[in-house]
Amino acid sequence: MPNLAKNKSTETQMKNVSARLQAIWWLSAVVKGGRSVNDLLSALPKQQNDSKDNNSQLAFAKHILFGSLRYFHQIKAILDQLLGKPLKQKDSDVFCILISGIYQLKYLSVPDHAAISESVDLAKSIKKKWAAGLINAVLRSYQRKSDEIAEKLSKADTFLYSHPNWIINQLKIDWPDRYKEILVANNERAPMVIRVNSSLTTKIAYREQLKEQSILSQEHLIAKDALVLEQPCDVYSLPGFTRGLSTLQDVAPQLVVEMLDLKPRLKVLDGCAAPGGKTTHILQREPSTLLTSVEKSTSRLDKITEVLSRFNMDNKPYKVKLLNVDFLDYKDWWDGELFDRILIDVPCSASGVIRRNPDIKIHRKKTDMESLTKIQSEILNSVWQMLKPGGKLVYATCSIFKAENEDQIKQFLNKNKAKLYDIPDEIRQELRKEQRASLGYQIFPGYMQMDGFYFCGLEKPLELS
Repeated sequence: MPNLAKNKSTETQMKNVSARLQAIWWLSAVVKGGRSVNDLLSALPKQQNDSKDNNSQLAFAKHILFGSLRYFHQIKAILDQLLGKPLKQKDSDVFCILISGIYQLKYLSVPDHAAISESVDLAKSIKKKWAAGLINAVLRSYQRKSDEIAEKLSKADTFLYSHPNWIINQLKIDWPDRYKEILVANNERAPMVIRVNSSLTTKIAYREQLKEQSILSQEHLIAKDALVLEQPCDVYSLPGFTRGLSTLQDVAPQLVVEMLDLKPRLKVLDGCAAPGGKTTHILQREPSTLLTSVEKSTSRLDKITEVLSRFNMDNKPYKVKLLNVDFLDYKDWWDGELFDRILIDVPCSASGVIRRNPDIKIHRKKTDMESLTKIQSEILNSVWQMLKPGGKLVYATCSIFKAENEDQIKQFLNKNKAKLYDIPDEIRQELRKEQRASLGYQIFPGYMQMDGFYFCGLEKPLELS
């Protein structure tokens, strides 16, 4: 099967394949190849000069991809009822055709005959004509038995909420009175949120520019620089996007810069900094910041460089140092000068951003949690050594699991002298209305249009000096 994401003639080929075939290539790359959706879609050519028809085809392919991933576990439970025996691993592409076919029958308004016939034709496109009869039989069987199957699976949480059992069980433990709400929110489409670059324009002025392009938006209640679009659009249709007037960034991580309590010429460390949203937001809010941004991955560091260039923050008067190093090897790269502020958005399960990245439900495993929590603890304890007495540290994740969030803070406080500090009053008042975390702030997906997110402020006492 061709890998469009790595093919130099991607743009040409994309115009010559159906949306459904494109979706199957992507879906197979995720399910069989272990690729992430973000990785696949980032390889797409820019669309601003593309034809309307091609953009429409691409949008439909993405719709099938994301929908098939959102409901993958539910549809897999359905297929377990329809298939006499599991398909062989080498035929995972056929399995993906069946997943996408049932998704279209169950959730899309396309005619059933079109969903079935096009799925059958896909078997020929992937050079597996033998599978055409199987695909036709399974999809037509689902047409006849859908109600019967739904009744049979009506008490199975995996079918009802389309999540792997380990995520469902962990949420039941962590949030027994909220887990259903979280699971439902994870299967909804997240809004498109942009952060306006207030160093170049104002949110009000930029909102008017959007309106002139027929892009409607709403100001967010508590995030000073955020606009929530009423309908998603291609980023390159945003006014001045290539000149850094705006960038994509969910509301919740935008709140972190408010938590940092920035002041002129503070020495700030942004750890685990890719893809650069918080780095540029720090400089946007306080241009005189002496900022060091650390990222272990070379390719992800390149993304920080790209966004700094787009924001024109890679030159004076901005002072930012990019380090391609392992955060945990800080004794090898740190010059010993303590930081006034530190932000660590640590590696995590990403369980709070499933609605944006539904492939997380496929890729993330329960066995990952032990290593993730270990790394989080190591980063938190290491970075504490680099913070000035009287300095402030913000710990953040895009997770909704307690083990990665408030439990980490509890363990840290048991071993270190630190005190909690809070976010500014106007934000705190709104967040406290729906706050369940005993320490810091736990945001659930969908609350105030935000992704799932956690952050907590820690201050190092002066008496430690």
